[in-house]
Amino acid sequence: MQRKATWTAIVLALVAGAGWMLMGNSKPKMNTPATRPVATERGNVQVSNAPIQSVDVTSKLELLGRPFNKAPYANNIWDMQLYNGKIYLGHGNSSNTGPAQNAGPIPVVYYDAANAKFETQAVTNSNPSIIPSTKMYVDEEQIDIYKVLNGKLYIPGNDSDGESWDWGNFYRLNGEVWTKYRNLPKGVHVYDLAYYKGKLFAALGTETKPTVLISHNEGESWQQFATINSLGFRAYTLFEINGKLYASAMMYPANKIWNDKTNILEINDRLEKRDVVIYGSKMLPGLTYQQGTIPYNKIGKNINFNNKLVYIAGGVFNDSQLLPKSLNVMTDINQASRVNLPDSNALPTDLLVRNNKVYVLTYTRKQANLYLSRVYQSSDLTTWSEILRFTQDTYAKSFEEHDGDFYFGLGTDPDVGSTSSGKLLRAKRDDIPVNSN
Repeated sequence: MQRKATWTAIVLALVAGAGWMLMGNSKPKMNTPATRPVATERGNVQVSNAPIQSVDVTSKLELLGRPFNKAPYANNIWDMQLYNGKIYLGHGNSSNTGPAQNAGPIPVVYYDAANAKFETQAVTNSNPSIIPSTKMYVDEEQIDIYKVLNGKLYIPGNDSDGESWDWGNFYRLNGEVWTKYRNLPKGVHVYDLAYYKGKLFAALGTETKPTVLISHNEGESWQQFATINSLGFRAYTLFEINGKLYASAMMYPANKIWNDKTNILEINDRLEKRDVVIYGSKMLPGLTYQQGTIPYNKIGKNINFNNKLVYIAGGVFNDSQLLPKSLNVMTDINQASRVNLPDSNALPTDLLVRNNKVYVLTYTRKQANLYLSRVYQSSDLTTWSEILRFTQDTYAKSFEEHDGDFYFGLGTDPDVGSTSSGKLLRAKRDDIPVNSN
């Protein structure tokens, strides 16, 4: 995933992106605050008072395993989430085009650090109208993200596997078993969930407009709350800033061809809603449209920190995946600035908050089959310091931290297909100067 997309990636994006934007979802009917929250648990990290120094941990990385058995692109570890001492791993591929298209169903896998092993959790069905069943997977083509909401762990139903488009899914962990709720009307894609003012909200991709649902009873039932007068048919991201919840869809960057003006949905603390005009030049600072690249962009992974929103923005790629382009800090809608990392070529892939610090995972492609992954940290969102780096034959797509150790999930691009995709690596706290005692 280079700054300039390859022609292979462009073809994939235009086939899987422009097609659904203009004609809707192409899969046969019977065949598919609001942030990525701070982890509810924090490792007992003791940060050194010594000057920040980076370390190359390549030779000290532990390979913990590769728990998935799908094709390389579907083995992408899209997300990692710490919960109850376990690190949950997302993978799969919801795209209708190759490689590894429509890769479901997807097992719910976590890494148990205390016992050094991977485990798969069971999934049962909550709906009384459906015969109860227990499976070792979710009925989705992809687990794209986990959400910790009001202390509970959720999976949005990214793209249901072989089910009708009348309803969408979400999953909630109850003890050691996941419960599937198939009750989101017209939820062809459930891209995000949020908990705001005692209510659950869901961001949907539908066949008509980007749609937001609301639940007043912890997800037992849902009603349409609003649609967004925006580009395309999909609401991708829910986030919170300045006490308000927002739902965003696609947006254009600054350009000389199309207007970069569109709308975002705003929800206030009285649950009143309105469309707010946004501009790509202000929400996607520093990004401009280049002929032959992907014109559709979205807000991806995001966290709240010091009353600001830190988020990764990039292209809508290979159906609904994110082609990362920039790391940004927002103080309010239409008020955002781009983070200039020490390596201007570094592309951000994931974010964490620990001990009043923000960590960003990045990668730089040095040459074919050689990628440099780095972790930067900041306590003020202005100064960013590299704390570790490592090289691999592919890049780190996601990361987590537990008891001072950093965990990295490797991924790959569709035009590369690295067989290392899906590996879980660990850098131990004693090998990281800022985390060691």
